[in-house]
Amino acid sequence: MRLLTKEQYLNTVHDLVGDVAGLDAVFANASSASALGIAQPDVGQPELQTFQDAADKVATTVTGDPTTMAALAPCGTGADRRTCARTFVTTFGARAYRAPITDAADIDRHLQVFDVGNATSYQYGIELTLSAMLQSPRFLYVVEVGTGEKVAADAVKLSGYELAARLSYGLWNTAPDARLTMAAASGMLATREGVAAQLPWMLADPKGQTALRRFVEEWIRLSDVTTASKDVTLYPQWDSSTLRTSMVEQARAFFEDVLGGQGGKLAALLTSPKLFANRDLAPYYGTTSTAMTFQAVPPTTAGGAPSGLLTLPALLATLAKPDSSSPIYRGKFVREQLLCQQLPPPPPNVPKPPDVQPGVSTRERFRQHEADAACSTCHAMIDPIGLGFENYDAVGRYRTTDNGQPVDASGRIVGSQDVDGTFNGVAELGKKLAGSQQVQDCVARQWFRFMMTRFEQDADGCSLADVLTKFRAVDGSLTSLPAALAQSDAFMYRRPLDSQVSP
Repeated sequence: MRLLTKEQYLNTVHDLVGDVAGLDAVFANASSASALGIAQPDVGQPELQTFQDAADKVATTVTGDPTTMAALAPCGTGADRRTCARTFVTTFGARAYRAPITDAADIDRHLQVFDVGNATSYQYGIELTLSAMLQSPRFLYVVEVGTGEKVAADAVKLSGYELAARLSYGLWNTAPDARLTMAAASGMLATREGVAAQLPWMLADPKGQTALRRFVEEWIRLSDVTTASKDVTLYPQWDSSTLRTSMVEQARAFFEDVLGGQGGKLAALLTSPKLFANRDLAPYYGTTSTAMTFQAVPPTTAGGAPSGLLTLPALLATLAKPDSSSPIYRGKFVREQLLCQQLPPPPPNVPKPPDVQPGVSTRERFRQHEADAACSTCHAMIDPIGLGFENYDAVGRYRTTDNGQPVDASGRIVGSQDVDGTFNGVAELGKKLAGSQQVQDCVARQWFRFMMTRFEQDADGCSLADVLTKFRAVDGSLTSLPAALAQSDAFMYRRPLDSQVSP
C-alpha cells in the first residue's frame, strides 16, 4: 500500500470530479514530493484530519453544483433513490478505487452510508457517500494485492487494474483513464507486450509528455528552491519571489530542450552549454532582457561555462547556505543523486563549519574538516567534490572571487567505480560524470525509484540490470527508461504476500 502524494491526490480528484476551488489550500502543509523511493511517513491524526477536510470539501462542492451532481449521480423524478445510489457506488467507485466493485456486501456497506444522508435528501446521501469514498484507504492508497497466480516461487502476477494504476501514477501522476481501464478489463495488460503497447499513447498524452521532466525535477528536488532561505542583506535580489519562480521555469525550459531537442541524452543533461534566460535571470549571465518568457542566450564570461543541470541557479541555490555556498550540500548531491552512494549520517556533536568571515574564502574555512578527525573521513568523500562548485555563490551566480579571494574551483573524486580523479570547475566535472557507467547505473536506479515509488531491493537485481543494459544500448537516452522498466519483472510482478524473501 502506497499513499498518494499531494499532487497525485489533487490530480486524481480533478480527473474524477473536475476543479474544486481551494482544494489545494487544504493541503498547504502536506508533503508534496513523492521523493524517488523515499518511504512516506505514517499517517497520523493531522494527516487524517487533512484527508477528512479535503473529502468533505470535494463532496459539498460537487453535490452543491446541480450540473455536476446531475452528471455524477443522476436520479430522475420518481426513480428509486437507492437504485440510483447503487449505480453511483459501482460506477464512481470503480474509478475512485481503480478497480470494479462487485461484492454485494461491499456495495451494501457503501449504501448504508448513503441511507444515513438519504433520510435528509438524496443529495446529502450522495454527499456523505462521496466523502466516505474519498477517505477510504482504497482511494488514498495504491493497493497491490496481486492475483495469487504465481509465475515463480517468489513472484505473483499483478491484476490488470493494478498494472494500470502502476502505469498511470508512474507516467501521468494520476489515476487510470477510461482507455487504460478498458485495457485492464479486457486482459490486454496480462503480458509484457500488452503493457508495452500502452506506452506510446500514454507518453504522447499531455500528461505523459511531462513524465520525464517530472522525474528530473523530483530527482533534483527542484521545487525546494521556492522555499530556500537566503540572507537578503547579502543577496537582496532573493527578496523577489519572481526570481525563484523564474529559476524553476528556467530549469523546466532547459529540461524540455534536453528531452525534446537533444534526444533526452544523459550526457546533454550533464554537459549541455545551452542557456535560457528571461528578464529576471539575464543579469546572471551578464546580459539584459525585457522578456518574461525564456529564450536561449549565448554563454558569456560573466556567466561561466554552462554544464547542464549542474550549473542551473535553481539547483545551486538550493544546495547552499543562506549566507554562503555549501561544498557539503553540493558534494553530497553528487555522491547520493548522481553516483548513488549513500553516505553515513554525521556523528553526534559534529562541529559546525566556521562562520563566514571577511577576507576568508569558503575553501579556507573548510580546511577544518581536513584537520578534525571526527570530520575528515566522511568529508574527504564530500568536500573535494563540492569545492569544485566554488565558482557559484549562494544564489547560483557565477563568481571569480569569494570574500575578496580568488576562487579555486579545483576538485577531486575518490571512492567511485570509474570517475576517480581531479577536475577543475563544474564543466569538467560534468564531462567526467557524463562518461561514467556508474552515473548511468545511478540514473537507471533513480528512474526505478521514481516509477516504483520505493527503493530497489536485492530481488530487483535482474530487473535493474536489464533496464541498465537497455539504457546503455541507446547511449543513455532518458526516453528509453519508461519502456525498459515497464517490461521488467519488478514492474510486472510482486512478491507473494507470504514471501520470505529478504529485502
